[in-house]
Amino acid sequence: MSEPAELTESELIERFAALPVANVGDAMDRLNVVDSGIQSVWPSAGIRMAGRAVPVTVAGGDNLGIHEVIPTLEPGDVLVVNGQGATHRALIGELIAGRAMARGCVGFVLDASVRDAVDLEQMRFPVFARGTTPAGPYRNGPFQAQVAAAVGTVVVNPGDLVLGDDDGVAVVPWSRAAEVLLKAEAKHAAEMKQRAEIGF
Repeated sequence: MSEPAELTESELIERFAALPVANVGDAMDRLNVVDSGIQSVWPSAGIRMAGRAVPVTVAGGDNLGIHEVIPTLEPGDVLVVNGQGATHRALIGELIAGRAMARGCVGFVLDASVRDAVDLEQMRFPVFARGTTPAGPYRNGPFQAQVAAAVGTVVVNPGDLVLGDDDGVAVVPWSRAAEVLLKAEAKHAAEMKQRAEIGF
């Protein structure tokens, strides 16, 4: 198996995608894990996401910045939205998700609410958020894009690695990706060995 420093960006992300997010969090001393209030909105289990962060900060309940950023997304991107933790308005639904998917976006993480959870699961589009509501958003602004954004107490910089599964979300600073991958893979291997010894 190739050393992380020798991997291409896509190969590195693929290796991370094969790991439980919990192991990645452990490899970062339990730091850079998004708070547990931000979870998968799919009604059932099975979500998995790995990609590069495109951070956006918007006013609570307002999604103008999301509309502006969607046309700039590239394959492998994860849209990460600081929605101020506001849960009274859904910032995205299946239509915005569909536009993002068409551009190759691999998921959303929002410190805010969303809607159309069942549709999002049927689309197999990973979305992590603070909740759901049928109430639609405003579209007045202001917003900031492609600058550091705080989401669930974690600062996310453009290009950081964002991982999600049924446990939640972790953010790996891109400058530390190779180091964290080695530690996370070692942690996962150790846990698999322990499981085998226990007998499950």
